[in-house]
Amino acid sequence: MGKRKQLGANKKDRLVWPMYECLPELGTDIIIPVHNQYHLTRNLLEGIYRYTEEPFHIYLIDNASTDDTVDLHKIYTRNITVVHNRRNRGWCAGINQGICLGRNPNVVFMEATVEVSRGWLSRLSGFLDSHPRIGAVGPLVSNNDGWQNIDRVREKLVPEIPQFLTEDLHERNRILEFHFQGAGILVAEVLSLFCVALKRRAVAAVGPVNAGAPDCSADYCRRLRKAGYVLGLSLDTYVHRHRIEF
Repeated sequence: MGKRKQLGANKKDRLVWPMYECLPELGTDIIIPVHNQYHLTRNLLEGIYRYTEEPFHIYLIDNASTDDTVDLHKIYTRNITVVHNRRNRGWCAGINQGICLGRNPNVVFMEATVEVSRGWLSRLSGFLDSHPRIGAVGPLVSNNDGWQNIDRVREKLVPEIPQFLTEDLHERNRILEFHFQGAGILVAEVLSLFCVALKRRAVAAVGPVNAGAPDCSADYCRRLRKAGYVLGLSLDTYVHRHRIEF
């Protein structure tokens, strides 16, 4: 990676970032707000570096962690910007910080509780970019009480999703890719923001995530639709979500 420097963005926060010319011209900004979840965060970062095939840049927003999370910028130095907030500004505010820093045409909002598999981003981006009106795309999910849970999607929307005989994340993705390569569906439901890919122009159209909303995911999806965008679910992308609250 090119030069990196620490900037005092204001008296409360400091910013560790590379020079802009080091960022990819085309790719995805992956925004991950974190607070004291070192092992989960490191597991997610390892997965992103290992299994992401297209250009990306990570914006890791550290919300005043007191564990080893504060030193992650010493371990990961490629395609990453680390922001250290001196107070816990919350997940939504962290997402908004990352939005302001990035410049790539696509954006991913992500929690540290997510675990990804090979090709996760290219599959999400492939469906996202398949039509200009698609503003956001989410994956199928394990361990989720919401409608994106793969068993609920099979029951309510796509009965063709096979029953799995394995719990392995990577094997499940291989099976889904075999059956649904490049496929997705448009949905009327709310996409959870814990792992969602968006067009930057859609984000620009609706503005920041509203931390004051009763349900920030529902609020953001409503605003995306009001701006003329539709939402999609990728049928060949499956992520694991650990049951730990941010």
